[in-house]
Amino acid sequence: MMSYELPPFRPPTEAYSLLIRATRNCSWNRCEFCNMYKGLKLELRPVEEVKEDVRTAKMLADEVGEWAARIGYGDRVGLVARANGILWLDEGVVKNIFIGDSNSVIMRAEDLAEIVGFLCHAFPTVERVTSYARAKTLAKKSPQELRMLREAGLSRLHVGLETGDDELLTYVKKGATAEDMIVGGRKAIEAGFELSEYVMPGLGGRERWEQHARETARVLNQIEPHFIRLRTLMLAPGMPLYEKNQQGEFSLQSLEGLLIEVRTLIEELKVKSQMVASDFSSNFYLMGVDGRLPQEKQSMLRSIDLTLETTRSRVESR
Repeated sequence: MMSYELPPFRPPTEAYSLLIRATRNCSWNRCEFCNMYKGLKLELRPVEEVKEDVRTAKMLADEVGEWAARIGYGDRVGLVARANGILWLDEGVVKNIFIGDSNSVIMRAEDLAEIVGFLCHAFPTVERVTSYARAKTLAKKSPQELRMLREAGLSRLHVGLETGDDELLTYVKKGATAEDMIVGGRKAIEAGFELSEYVMPGLGGRERWEQHARETARVLNQIEPHFIRLRTLMLAPGMPLYEKNQQGEFSLQSLEGLLIEVRTLIEELKVKSQMVASDFSSNFYLMGVDGRLPQEKQSMLRSIDLTLETTRSRVESR
């Protein structure tokens, strides 16, 4: 079986995307709530090296198509691909591509544009090309550079906002300010990208939850991204914030507190965005929160209120 280098992480929405690795590791790598890429340095892969991976993926796709035809499944290439674990050919052709690792837009715009253009030429059926991006990197890129990437075919960016509270951004060593988040997000939208902003309920713990929720809503209201994706904080060994929790410096938010926090966030939002909570396992308590804003705000708030009522009843009955 032909192989090529894959990014180790991807957004939940890219589960059926062709994964291509343009950079290795994280350009910042100091966030205290993260244990990915620890001890590893950023590497920018040579353009030709990435292109060779694209050629290998193309050869693999062609081979699967030829094999499907030989066994009488030429009209069901996706079925053959799935049976062989090639999920990015689930529909028989490549429709979605994700470029990793954590901040590939840090590459020279000309280099990344060349890679994206090569991908779109190799897979003319592609409908969406996405990547992670740091807001601070986007803020530093010129409008011309961002438009170059968009015109090459990069269509959606996933950005970790986490919080809009400057005090909390400093505490968790995010390496960006709320203003960086706003400027980077707005520049991405103005360049024509679809923008997914990730928010982390629980990041303020029990001490900073309200300023976390309200300031995050304030920043999102100024960015107005296409998607707001929730991914509740989960602590694990290797995270500096985990050690702070073990030492009593940081207190994890309660389930009731998380529900109140998310409710406050939604109540404060004045955006036209899609809110998504269902694509991350740590959001198990947020059933019924997915929906469009502002159209479905009240139904999301009612869902949270119902869960809050159930949660409080369970606590009182103990």
